[in-house]
Formats: sequence, structure tokens, C-alpha cells
Amino acid sequence: MKLIQLFATTILAATGVAALENGVLLSETFGGPHGTKYSDLDITSPGQTVQAITIRSGERVNAVSLDITDPSGQKTNLYHGGGGGDQNTLTLGAGEFITGIEAHWGEKDSHTRIKYIQFTTSAGNSISGGRPTKDIGKDTAPAGFQLGGFVGTCGKELDSVGAIWTSITPVA
Repeated sequence: MKLIQLFATTILAATGVAALENGVLLSETFGGPHGTKYSDLDITSPGQTVQAITIRSGERVNAVSLDITDPSGQKTNLYHGGGGGDQNTLTLGAGEFITGIEAHWGEKDSHTRIKYIQFTTSAGNSISGGRPTKDIGKDTAPAGFQLGGFVGTCGKELDSVGAIWTSITPVA
């Protein structure tokens, strides 16, 4: 087990992406250590589809959510953060996938928060919210992968966020 953890850590350090299991990859997490941990790793699966992504934001990012359907047809909303801010939703078209994340962070009340977030799709569409800062992290899905969920920390706002990349096609 320690060898697998070492291998995953080495991949993450070299590429910014760690392989977790067939068809699931984890990006670097952007932001700070504050808030309560969240993870969609137990919910996401290769071959799932994403119907929509929502950002709640104002001066900072309050929340992010994905509407997904797993390969068996089960629909789930993956929601992380609070209920403040203005809601902005991007509904994906057929064959469209979220393939990029950009997160900016900064201090608020002595805590590091996600101040701005942007997602881009395979069709060239994007959705964003919050206010940009100079501290920026970016990641792009490897070929054949899409945004399938999130990991990070939050309270009433997002404190940190990372992407869970899932294979677009199911993995046997």
C-alpha cells in the first residue's frame, strides 16, 4: 500500500495529477487549509455524464455544484459551500465536457478562500464567478477525461478546491 501511495504522490508532484483507480484522476488542490473537508471520490465514476455546473459567488466563491448522472442512470447533485452569492449555471450540450479549472485564492478574515473560479468546456464555453487575484492555480483534464467532481474544504464559502477528473467512457 505504501508503494502505491508513493507512486501516486510521485505522479502528483511531477504532473499535478494523481491516478487513484482506473478512470479516476485527482488534480492539485488550490486554496487554503481552512473549512471542513469534502470529497466526491466515493460518488464519481468513469463514464458518468455531467449535465450542468453551477457557481454561487459575489466578492468570493460561495459554492460550486455539478449535476451528474452515473452510468446506471442515477442522478446526483454534488454541492459544496454555502448558499450566499449570486447563482450562475452552465448547462452542457450533448457531447460537451468540462475540461479546465482555474482557481484564484486570497485572504479574508485571516483565512484563505477561493476568490474566483472558472471552468472551461470542450466546446469552448466557460463559466466563472468571484473576483480574480494574483494567486492562481490551473489544471486541464487529460485526453479522454472530464470534470467529474470536487475535493477541498469549505464552510459558508469555498476555502479550497481541486478537480476529480473521470474517464468520459466507462472503464471495465
